[in-house]
Amino acid sequence: MITFLKHIKAALQRKGRPGGYREILLIAYPLIIMSAGHTVMQFFDRKFLAENSTVDVAAALPAGILSFSMFCFFMVSANFTSALVAQAWGAKRPDDCVKACWNGFYFGLAAALLITFVLPYVGEYFIMYANHSPELTVREVEYFNILMPGGAFICMGAPFFAFFSGRGLTLRVAVVNTATCSLNILFNWIFIFGHWGSPAMGIFGAGLGTSLSSIIAFLCALIMFLTQSQKHFKTRRLRLPDKKLLGTLISRGTPSGLQCLCDVGSFTVVTFLIGHLGEVPMAATTIALSVNALSFLPLLGTSDATSIVVGQYIGREQLDISEAAAKRAWKMATCYMILCSSCYLFLPELLIGLFSPDSTNGNFQEVLRVGRFLLACAAIFNFFDATKFIFMGALRGAGDTRAMMLISISCAWLLLAPGVWLLLKVFNADIKTIWIYITAFIAFESGLIYLRFRTGAWRKLRLIEKEA
Repeated sequence: MITFLKHIKAALQRKGRPGGYREILLIAYPLIIMSAGHTVMQFFDRKFLAENSTVDVAAALPAGILSFSMFCFFMVSANFTSALVAQAWGAKRPDDCVKACWNGFYFGLAAALLITFVLPYVGEYFIMYANHSPELTVREVEYFNILMPGGAFICMGAPFFAFFSGRGLTLRVAVVNTATCSLNILFNWIFIFGHWGSPAMGIFGAGLGTSLSSIIAFLCALIMFLTQSQKHFKTRRLRLPDKKLLGTLISRGTPSGLQCLCDVGSFTVVTFLIGHLGEVPMAATTIALSVNALSFLPLLGTSDATSIVVGQYIGREQLDISEAAAKRAWKMATCYMILCSSCYLFLPELLIGLFSPDSTNGNFQEVLRVGRFLLACAAIFNFFDATKFIFMGALRGAGDTRAMMLISISCAWLLLAPGVWLLLKVFNADIKTIWIYITAFIAFESGLIYLRFRTGAWRKLRLIEKEA
């Protein structure tokens, strides 16, 4: 596998235009492979849970997304280190690359303490307040609590991974994350069903496997960072907090984290509201989103690559190349989405059927019927997601995070969550109407993100000050 990836890298490294498709792919393909690894991991996680129990797979989405919403603010803020590293590397300042990572780690460490000892109580309150069925609530609490420690290690490891990804060395990041995703699948198989002498732990075992793999990923990132050649990168010496870099991380990274929190938080509210429609709509939504992750998570890899390329060329003061690279990345993402959406439209039974329980389950035929429509909606909003996340990645690489934060907060809490609540509570809408509304919402939000990029306000921003 590693040899195959090296051959791809060698082919892509042949000379091409600055900011061209080849350069974007060189950075993007390991991130896409890494995202694909996460997609496969989530797919098997949901599949194992679906085979174990319909209630387990119904509980996995709300509890899983609630867990992510509890730590995503800190994770994305810490991961903004990659934008700092990209611009510092573009400006040929390796010491600032190292300093940015250590300061990102200190931020992540403080976040980890909060995630481990405070936020679990907040999450449990939300689950109890959701007023789902008693059986569903018990599984949600179980899954949520075991996922939270893994989130703490993800936040601490993000800055160390950013040291490599921000410089364009995404292959190393992809290899580590793909390997730990493979371990996660193995852990889930062992712990959910009780193989190799382990007791069968069901949904708790799924969360345990995820947290263990997150811990291993953190240790690998830390070891890779500390074992760098000290001649080129003083990773073991430049450990003191830097007021300017830490201030930049907080002032520019936390808006990005808050944007993610608002997006995920509003979607968490939506999933808990959908839970009131019953187990069939909840299971159909979980399965449709799990299938859509096959296209969505690789899109995030391309978005991260766009952020890195844009950031590096801004560091070199080549703004026109940054803009051209963002537009090329969007074209690549759109072509990819056409392929994925075609599968949703022409092969829905095959994709949804992968989650069918082994035992006879009368509810699953109804889940299949609803899921077909939900995948058709996903086929439409995938195109708008391509626009949203690619240009959002470009704006993040430039440091234009505050504008994105305002757009996300406004859209998420003035349109998405209130709109779904009105549809359910006032108009008694069904799951199909809700997904149509979600599709329209994504189209509107992506249009605002694109218009912000077109204004060119991002051209005036710098994350790394010029040297005198």
